[in-house]
Amino acid sequence: MKSIAIVGLQANPVVATQRVMAVVEYIRVKPISPYAMVGHNLYYTYDVRLDDDNTRISIDDDVEQSHLIGSLVPIERQHHKHGVDTYRLLSG
Repeated sequence: MKSIAIVGLQANPVVATQRVMAVVEYIRVKPISPYAMVGHNLYYTYDVRLDDDNTRISIDDDVEQSHLIGSLVPIERQHHKHGVDTYRLLSG
C-alpha cells in the first residue's frame, strides 16, 4: 500500500501583517441565527476609516461587546501573496 501525502495549498497565502488603527464610523448588528435571543449570539459589521491612509472598509466580527461610533479600534491588515489585503478586528 502506498501512502500519499496530501498537501493543502493556499491559493493566496498571507505574507505579511500590519497593525493599524481605525475609527468606527457606522455599526450594523446582525444575528448569527434567525432564532437568536435578543442581545445574544450577535455579530457586528463595522464601517471604519483607517488612520494611516483614510481608506474606508467594512469588517464583520463576532465580538462580545460592540465598539462605539467614533472609537479607535485596532485592525490587523493582512497582505496576501497576490496583492489583496484583508482586515481583521483585533481585541484590545
